Amino acid sequence: MASTEQSRANPIATAVIERVFDKQRGEYFAEAQRLIQACAGLIAETGQVDPPVNAILDRAGLGTRAFYRLFNSKEELIIAVLQDGTSWKTGYIEEQMARASTPLERVRAWVEAAISPHTRDGSPGTRVILLHTYRWEMSFPDELAAMREQMLHPLVRAIADLRGQEGSASAHDAAEIIYDAYFGVACRAEVQKRKVDADQVASLARAAELIATSFDPGIDSIAG
Repeated sequence: MASTEQSRANPIATAVIERVFDKQRGEYFAEAQRLIQACAGLIAETGQVDPPVNAILDRAGLGTRAFYRLFNSKEELIIAVLQDGTSWKTGYIEEQMARASTPLERVRAWVEAAISPHTRDGSPGTRVILLHTYRWEMSFPDELAAMREQMLHPLVRAIADLRGQEGSASAHDAAEIIYDAYFGVACRAEVQKRKVDADQVASLARAAELIATSFDPGIDSIAG
């Protein structure tokens, strides 16, 4: 019988093993996507931040074994749902920014694209996801921080281009302030169960332009 070392050195055996793993990887990825889409759909339709696992499995057409083979908990699945949403939203934001002609216009486009879901009637899932973000940040700080950075990245690039300061820490600081302003406006609107109106969008965009243009944490705003 061939030893493990011989099997590893045998190119045919190696190819067979890799083919099997590739097939499993593809099957597992497809199952994970079915669970993510099922969970996201239930959240969107019901406004429940943590739909029952049985309901998720029923919609995905999968069993308990498949669920726990892929995710350690329902909370981990919800984080995967958030990551899918973040990737989609960042892609949409970047599409809108690509239409802008100048860095300052890209900053405005980031704000308008980020806040756009809250300017129209949305699903109850939009509200519940936004309002539970702080809760998830406490339980999954690294994952939520990475998602925040994903959304910040195109805004940081726009501010750095505007200032001619590639890799500037101040550009990142300015982007974080703009992000927090957008997030605050969105949360307030969702708590009050209303849409963000055009005047609020314009004010938020104008504030973002001012921050992107002139904010510098190295300059004291109060005279000594």
